Formats: sequence, structure tokens, C-alpha cells
Amino acid sequence: MKKFDNRPVEIRITRNNAAHAFIQNLHSKGVKIKNVTHLDNEIRFEITRKDINIVRTIRKKYRVKVKIQYLQVSRIFQKNSWTAIGLLLLICIPIVASQFVWKVEVQSDIPEVRVAVEKIVNEKLSLAKPTLRGKVESDFEIRQTIMEELRDLSWVHILKTGSSMTIVPQLAPITDNRDNINEGKNHLIAAKSGVITHFEISSGERRVLPNTTVYKGDTLVSGVISVGDKSVVVGASGEVYADYWLETEFSIPKELQLISASSREWTIDFKMNNDKKEQGKSFQKIDLPEWLSKFIEIKRTQKYITVTEEITEERIESFILPLLHEKILKSLPPKTIIKKENILHVTFDDDKVKGKVLFLVNENIAENYPIDQGD
Repeated sequence: MKKFDNRPVEIRITRNNAAHAFIQNLHSKGVKIKNVTHLDNEIRFEITRKDINIVRTIRKKYRVKVKIQYLQVSRIFQKNSWTAIGLLLLICIPIVASQFVWKVEVQSDIPEVRVAVEKIVNEKLSLAKPTLRGKVESDFEIRQTIMEELRDLSWVHILKTGSSMTIVPQLAPITDNRDNINEGKNHLIAAKSGVITHFEISSGERRVLPNTTVYKGDTLVSGVISVGDKSVVVGASGEVYADYWLETEFSIPKELQLISASSREWTIDFKMNNDKKEQGKSFQKIDLPEWLSKFIEIKRTQKYITVTEEITEERIESFILPLLHEKILKSLPPKTIIKKENILHVTFDDDKVKGKVLFLVNENIAENYPIDQGD
């Protein structure tokens, strides 16, 4: 920036035969000279700081004694166009940068799940590079895209801080399906009505096509297949997914206290008090030598904070719906997803928020039906 430094400098040169030639040489090199004053023993004039090096270079040629006086003290902000441009950029760059999502991080203790979600984020959601906020899909759409690809997830938490987004996938709990397993060969029938979307079967013969409406008790996959003129009992196994609408009512207080994850920090605990309760959830520890581990413990801890949220009409979709999503998914079988929701009505009482919501659910509706009872 030195070559753009236009702060004024006063130059004083001794009056001798070379003084005028010295000034003429400065003119020839494009140095702007102003406020020239002729005194008895010296000549004074002003130039800019960017031209000082030229003065110092040619004074040796003319053997002119030069004194330099800086008329303006050095300071960060100078009264020139470059300072104005710099200030403008200083204001505009953060504003422009805040319109982008710069960082998307996936947090999971299971590497395979983290890699799978990162692949979906990069390929399906196109969030591998900085993206304009307006082009980033809503939390609901992001969650549904991930859960449609990874059916083993029960929920996807999405946390936004500034220009970064953190995605935390949550695996569905392992359930015991022995109640739905019968000894011997089975058909797969519909446990409830819905519109068939897709099949994931390992044996059996399909009796319905995708986009077909089925009703409770209809045979979806037969355990008996035809081989030429014969019927062979092989048993049907697998999953059949269908869409159906689920209506739910809710009634919650207008003010809620929620515990949410805040940050993960490394902490050093001194084992001086064995009765001290652990604060937060510890999920990673550093192995220390046995003699040292008796005194201190180094671990990474998930911290939590308690916040109070007030429910308003503007927060129905951003606050209540995600809570209902998670609650409903926990009550439904694993690999179930919610595709869509319609808010039927919402009412606000003095201290309660009540309403009805209609969810479009995609679920495995197949259940076993013994062949010896149906054939």
C-alpha cells in the first residue's frame, strides 16, 4: 500500500545552484509538488509519502541537503479513497459471507453412519461447498432426505450456529421382532391399509404392485410360488413399505424447558473427591499411565444447557412439528419415515397449545401369516 500513500510531507532543501535542477528532475519523474516557498537559505515544498524514495534517490546526484518533515502522523484510518474502500469491504464482506452456509459437519460415534450421512450431504443435498442460505433446503427436507436413504435412523438432529450446520444422526433402537416370527413358512399380509411404495423381500412372490392401495389383511407377498404346474412352499420374508395418513393430537404448555447439547470440551478432572458427580456425558477418554490415572482424568465431555422456549404461531412449524416427528417415530417400527405433514388446526389457550396434525407416514406394513392357516 506504500505506493498509494498520499499523506503530505514537507521537504526542505538548501538553496544552491542545484536546487532548481533538483526540483525540475522531480517534475520530470511525475512527482507532484505544491505549496512551494522560497526563503533566504532554503526552499520548502510539499509532496506525498509515496514519492519520498524518489527524493532520496536523486538528492545524491545533485548533492542537495534535504530535510523531511511528516505533516500527518501515522494512523490506521487515513482520509483517502483507499481507506473508504477498505472500510466498505470490511462491512460488506461479513454481510455477504453470512448469506452462505460454509461448513456442514456430521457428528456420530459410529464411523460407518458418519460416512454414509456425509455422502448423502455431499451428493443428494449438494452441501459439499459453500451454499447460499436461500438454496439450502429446510431442516425437514434435509432430515427426510437422510432418513429415506438410511432407514436405520430414528431421527436426525440439525443444529445451526452462524454459518455452520451440524447434523447428528440418531440410530433407531434395536427392537425384538420375535413377536412377528412364527415357526414354519409364512405369507406376508398387510397389518394396516396404505398405498404400496416399494418392496424389500428376500423370498416369496409379490401379489400387489407399487402404487396399489391395499387394506388390512390383504396378501402382499405369497409364500407359495408356482414352478411349472406345481406349487412350491418357500415362505415369504422381507419388508413391504406403504404410505398412509396418521392423525395425531397434541397439547403442550406454551412455555417449555428444554435440555439441549451446547458444546463438546476436553476437561481435566482431579480425583480428589470421589463423590463428585460427573457433569455432562463423557464419550472419549485419554489413556494415562496407571500411576497418573489415580490422580487425574482427561476426557471429552458433551455439555448441556437448559433453555426456556415460548411457543408462538410463528414457531409451530419450526418447533412443534419436529417434536411431534420425533415422538411419533419413536412409537413406530424402525425404518419408518414421515414424508409430509398437514396442520389441521391449532388453538392457543392461556397456558396450553393444542391442535391436530396429519402425517404422511411410510412404514413397513408387512406381517407374517402362517401358510397352513391360509392354504
